[in-house]
Amino acid sequence: MSGSLSSLHKAVAAPAEDLTLSLSDVRSIFGVLLRRWKLIVVVPLIAVLAAYGALKLIPPLYKSTAEILVVDPKRPTNAADDRRLSTLDVDTAAMESEVAVLSSKAVALRVAKQLTLDKDPEFQRTSRLAAVFARLGLPRAAAWLEDGQETVGDAEQVSPELDLAAEELRRHRLNVERVQFSYVLAVSVTSEDPRKAQRLTAAVGKAYLDDQLEARYEATQRATSWLAGRLDDLRGRVIETETRIEKLKAESGLSDTGSAGSVSQQQTSDLNNQLVLARADVAQRRASYDQARHIVAGSGNIQTIPEVIASPVIGQLRAQRAETSRKAADLTSRFGERYPEVIDIRSQLADLDKTIGAEVSRILDNLKNAYEAALQRERSLEGSLENLTDQRGNSPALIKLRELQRVDDANRKLYENFLQISNEIEQRSTLNDTGARIITPAMRPNEPSYPRRTLVFALAVALGILLGVALAFLVEYLDGGFKTRAQVEQTLGCPVLGMIPLIRTLGPRRRTTRDLLARMRAAPLSALSEAIRSARVGLLLSDVDKPPKLVLVTSAIPDEGKSTAAVLFAASAAASGQRSLLIDCDLRRKSASRTFERSSQPGLVEVLAGDIDIADGIYHDEATGLDVIAAGSGAINPGDLLNSQRMRDVLTQLREHYDFIVLDSSPILPVIDAAVLATMVDKIVLVVQWSRTPRMSAIEAMKGLSADTRRIAGVLMNKVDLKKLRAHGYGYGYGYHYGRYYGALSKYYRRS
Repeated sequence: MSGSLSSLHKAVAAPAEDLTLSLSDVRSIFGVLLRRWKLIVVVPLIAVLAAYGALKLIPPLYKSTAEILVVDPKRPTNAADDRRLSTLDVDTAAMESEVAVLSSKAVALRVAKQLTLDKDPEFQRTSRLAAVFARLGLPRAAAWLEDGQETVGDAEQVSPELDLAAEELRRHRLNVERVQFSYVLAVSVTSEDPRKAQRLTAAVGKAYLDDQLEARYEATQRATSWLAGRLDDLRGRVIETETRIEKLKAESGLSDTGSAGSVSQQQTSDLNNQLVLARADVAQRRASYDQARHIVAGSGNIQTIPEVIASPVIGQLRAQRAETSRKAADLTSRFGERYPEVIDIRSQLADLDKTIGAEVSRILDNLKNAYEAALQRERSLEGSLENLTDQRGNSPALIKLRELQRVDDANRKLYENFLQISNEIEQRSTLNDTGARIITPAMRPNEPSYPRRTLVFALAVALGILLGVALAFLVEYLDGGFKTRAQVEQTLGCPVLGMIPLIRTLGPRRRTTRDLLARMRAAPLSALSEAIRSARVGLLLSDVDKPPKLVLVTSAIPDEGKSTAAVLFAASAAASGQRSLLIDCDLRRKSASRTFERSSQPGLVEVLAGDIDIADGIYHDEATGLDVIAAGSGAINPGDLLNSQRMRDVLTQLREHYDFIVLDSSPILPVIDAAVLATMVDKIVLVVQWSRTPRMSAIEAMKGLSADTRRIAGVLMNKVDLKKLRAHGYGYGYGYHYGRYYGALSKYYRRS
């Protein structure tokens, strides 16, 4: 019959169990959070207070930002021509170069001088900190703080304070970024004073523009100086050639020939004119070729060669390379250097560079061929002129005169070209437009940029919540007591017969077993009475075919309330009309005997020793209707006494006269008494104290009873705090119903 009931129970409970197990993890998590909500709330509050204190110690920093347009592609590059910028003029490398210029030591020193930052305490802290490290015997730290504080150059020496202020500004306060893929740079400076941050940002922008203007002016001055030297040289050569011509005319009596001369003279004049033009062409092409060859040999910028600039093929290749370079930079920032598309696009860049180099080489070859062709034409004209002169039979003086005239014409033409270039450069140097301008001026910040208080508090709350949750689960993990039925059943593998509620007192006096007995008699429908009655019925139903008559009540460790549970068990059976007997088998502590004030009276020890009869050792309690056999006098060897044949005979005799016999034994782990008695009874009830009995102790106790596992009826949970048990409403499987269950049923219990 018991087997059929067990199978029926499993069949009915299977769907509910599957549903419960599917939600057990979520419920257990919510159960821990609900039980430890105070810890989870307190930890974030502490974190917020700690963050607030830290923010009070950290000085706030304010950031001011200005935007500078480095080049305007819609404006002409200079006043001499109207050429606009193309994609070849400003690329990623050029913009990165401008970022480096803005972040350079020269700009920082200019700002430091302008705002006298060498006298500002905010920019001198690193020096004082380095001195402190040096005094503490930490030279490496001091050297690291002072790293990079050298002067800009030998020509301009600056004070250590000014150099330190410039380094502080450049390394720790200044930030320069390119605005996406535009020609705009965002310049930001941080300071403890918002007005100072605004002044510093404006000063950095102005220093950059001034530096660009000075660089442009210096480049113009160098070009002007070089052109002045060349003009002086050409002017001297023109004057010298004209002087020699006039002298030759005077000595030879020659005069200029006009166009009305003979055909031979006209031919000679035409050849002379062509030769002059040819020599001028040779000089121009040789200058272009020499310039290009020197630029290439000196690893200069080939983009300055006019023929390269004018080449449409080079323009298209440079445009392709700029677009490919932009894509490469974008892919590298997003995926890294080893990304396959990055490697492929780097290969494309290399191919474009090779193609551009080949095109430049072709242009250089064309310059060389053009120069050689012009030189060949010059030589051909010189040969024709010599033949014509020979035919005419001109004198050497005339030949010399014409030669000097050709040289003079060539020198004069070069002089006029250089003079025109010099005038253009001189006009350009008078312009103060650098091409760069500030499009967004620096504004005074209203709120600090560091530390970001909202973000700090948000992180403090988030980390506090995470830490609180972690601590909650840690505390829950370290809590080794039993809280719910599911914990007991999953850990020990046996059912829970009942849960005896914790009875609190208003005063300092503790509730005694006699008080609990009086409470059960006064309020038979109280929570305590119902719990004991439910546990006793569960014990009887543990074996329906053969209800247990002889029951052993024990615990894993002392002070878990097993004697009180045994007394209440026996008293409940007596109150139900059964002939009930309580035997105090705890011969060492005699807790049950003290409850009935029989600790000094003869009892079980005397019965087992044969000093008195069983009937003389039985005491009848009129208040509860319960028969009690006290422990008796002290025994020297309780384990051997309880394991005697006399003990088995006594239990056999008592079984015939009573309906329900409860044995209150010693705890299992400290002594062997309970293990000895476990072989003589029908069922064993293990008492565990709610939230106190260690799980490992209960497991060890079950191992001590492993030989009598079939006799174990179940576990009785004692001193259960029903209010705290509600906090486990989401915990450990079907314990979800505990809080709602006891909250709803409390109205059915009557209070004494």
